[in-house]
Amino acid sequence: MSNPWLSIPLEDYERHMSLPAVGQAQMIADQFDRALARTAPASVAVIGCAGGNGFDRIRGRAITQVVAVDVNPDYLEQARIRHARCLAGLELICADVQSQSLAYGPVDFTYAALLFEYVEVSSTLNTLKRNSRPDAVLTTVLQLPHSTIPAVSSSPYWSLTSLASAMTLVEPETLAHAAAQAGFAAVDSTMIELASGKRFCVQSFSLGQGNKPAPWRVLPG
Repeated sequence: MSNPWLSIPLEDYERHMSLPAVGQAQMIADQFDRALARTAPASVAVIGCAGGNGFDRIRGRAITQVVAVDVNPDYLEQARIRHARCLAGLELICADVQSQSLAYGPVDFTYAALLFEYVEVSSTLNTLKRNSRPDAVLTTVLQLPHSTIPAVSSSPYWSLTSLASAMTLVEPETLAHAAAQAGFAAVDSTMIELASGKRFCVQSFSLGQGNKPAPWRVLPG
């Protein structure tokens, strides 16, 4: 079965995520910014980077390596056009994060927002661990189920309807258990509710004891 992300134009995806009724693009960038402030990494991997949402939050920080991974080469090309001149050490990798052959880094910090809904959890976590430093931190964002709101929000961008059949919501407890099996210890988590009513769980994990992030602050919805 073909990957639906290969047939969705980046413009459709970004416009959908930025719709006032969706509001997820801003949320993803804001949580990335907060995670960077908490962990102060020197090297970062963003998995499922699309066109580089949130990459502007890297500028001005003491980060010397940025790895951007996505399955869609067109998304990566736009990320290169937008950010390569401003981000030293930007490495763009077109690959399936579930692949055992994916290699980069290793990095101090990995950000995976709205990724685990589209991948096999255990194989993805194994890839992230393999490409992480011994005390690395992983921050994830999961979408939580809602009794009345569809998992893929309605919008005028019809290409995104193909995601509904490919999306499987992952419970935070399920991710935490799988992360523990892969060697990532749960540090903390917090819930976010957007104006749309959709809720998300931001979780933090650490491979070691020496680089645990500071506790979460109260996060606005």
